This record gives sequence, C-alpha cells and structure tokens, in this order.
Amino acid sequence: MKTGFLPVGQGHTLYWEQHGAPKGLPAVVLHGGPGGGLSRDHLKFFDLKRYHVTLFDQRGCGKSTPFGSLQNNTTQDLVRDIERLRAHLEIDQWVVLGGSWGSTLGLAYAETHPTNVKALILRSVCLLTSKETGWLYEPGGASEVFPTEYKAFRTPIQGKGKGKAKGTKNTTIKAYRGLLTHKNAKTRKQAARAWWDWEAAVSFLKQRPDPTTDKEAVAIARIENHYFLHGAWLKPNQLIKNAKRLTMPVYLVHGRYDMICPVKSAFALKEQVSHASLHVIPDAGHAGAEPGTQAMLRKITDTIVL
Repeated sequence: MKTGFLPVGQGHTLYWEQHGAPKGLPAVVLHGGPGGGLSRDHLKFFDLKRYHVTLFDQRGCGKSTPFGSLQNNTTQDLVRDIERLRAHLEIDQWVVLGGSWGSTLGLAYAETHPTNVKALILRSVCLLTSKETGWLYEPGGASEVFPTEYKAFRTPIQGKGKGKAKGTKNTTIKAYRGLLTHKNAKTRKQAARAWWDWEAAVSFLKQRPDPTTDKEAVAIARIENHYFLHGAWLKPNQLIKNAKRLTMPVYLVHGRYDMICPVKSAFALKEQVSHASLHVIPDAGHAGAEPGTQAMLRKITDTIVL
C-alpha cells in the first residue's frame, strides 16, 4: 500500500491510498456521503492482482484536512480535486467507480473529463434531484416504509420544519442545518447522530449493526446537509442533460429495494446512455456491501481489460 497527502488549494489537503498491482489497470473509487470517507471494503470490488486502485478522502472527510470543513467544499471543487489527484499520480486514464453520492460525483467528473475515464461504474445511481432528496428526507417517501425510524429522525426538529419539499424548498434539510451548525457542540452531535441513524436504518435490505462513530456521523451529517441544501451546486437535470458526453463504457448497478436512491434514477440515466449496461439486483437495498451488489460489481470489473 502506498499513501500520501495532496494539497489541492483553498486550505484543503486530500489523503489518498493506492492498493494492488503497481502496473495494473488504474481505478479510483469515489466514496459516498458526501462526507463518508474512504473504505477499504471497496477493494473487494476489484481483483488486486489486475488493478491498481486509488482510494481517497474527499474534502472534509476521513484523514483529509480540515476535517468536517464546509468552506470551499462544492461538487465543482471535488471534480477539480479528482483531476489534480489523477495528474499527481501520473495516471492517463482510469476506471471510475462511485456509489450513492459517489455515483453523482462520478457522473459530474466523467461528464467534465470524459477522455480521462476508461470506464464508468455507478452503484445506487443518484442524480441528486429535489425529488430524490425529498423522497429520503421529507414525509411521503422512505418514511412510509420506515415510519418508526423516520419519527425518531424528525424528533430533533419537531416544529422547525414540516411538510413535503416543493421545488427547491426542503424543509427538513433546512431545519437540520440550524442544529448541525449550532454553537453548542452537544446539539450538533445529537443532531448529527439522528441524521445518520436515519440513513443507516434504510441503507440495507436487512438491517445490521452500524459501526459508524459519532465523529464520523458529525462529518457525514454536516457535509451531506451542506450539499443537499444547495442541490450540490448542480443545475436542474444537469447530469441527465450532459449524459451524452458519456462515450466510455458505462455500467449501472442498483438494488431493487434501494430506499435511499430509488431505482428509477438508474432507469432514467439508462434512457439517456443507450450503450450503458443496467443491472438491477433483485435482493438488494442501497449498500454496496450487500452480497448481490458486491458480486455484480466484481463481475463487471473482471470484464474490463487494459
């Protein structure tokens, strides 16, 4: 394993790791969140005898500094960071694999720098539309499937935001913004835990224990809220409108019962990218760690050659 830190400007420094065969097929994994940080579990998607895989913590995440920062932290900043990292590592082209928020970022990157992407693999496709964030955070979406967990999620903001999102108005996200940036550390921590516990509760087809620490939950909640409140600084339907730029091989993998990113988004992207391969996993939810999803991702990476 090789590791390093890369200053990317605006006061931010990225932590990165490389795994696998030094002369193997280059690949980069874009983690979820935003705010989640890299996970070495993602290496299971690759045959490390064939691949040279780069993992890195996006701005404000993991070992990148400053931790949890919202300053100069936008989608466009992250796209530039990926390019800086590619150039720094002297990689001409790489396979880009992103899941959940990583799929959003992967799309934005591949549409901006298509010639630098050998293949694009997207798991749990998220176009980050207001309908998607409304489904997850407002009444009438995932809340209908997990009412008890949603009630706990809404408890910290009771009376601070009610009703469904309309257009760009997202009342729950706005209400949480005040708590996640509150001057009182205890208030911030409690709000972050409630935010993350809701997401964790709906991530798997079958619930499992969540190992996320309070520190990690704070970063995820703050940064996710920051991005979702601003629509990730994307123009309406930007990722769909620019999908014609995706001339590289594209693979879409989505759990049928994904409660965070509804599978409809994967079908919408497939309609715009006719050559894309769409694989809907019948017994999976949102997480990449679900057996069927993990197996499909590995099968896909095994088919890509230098």
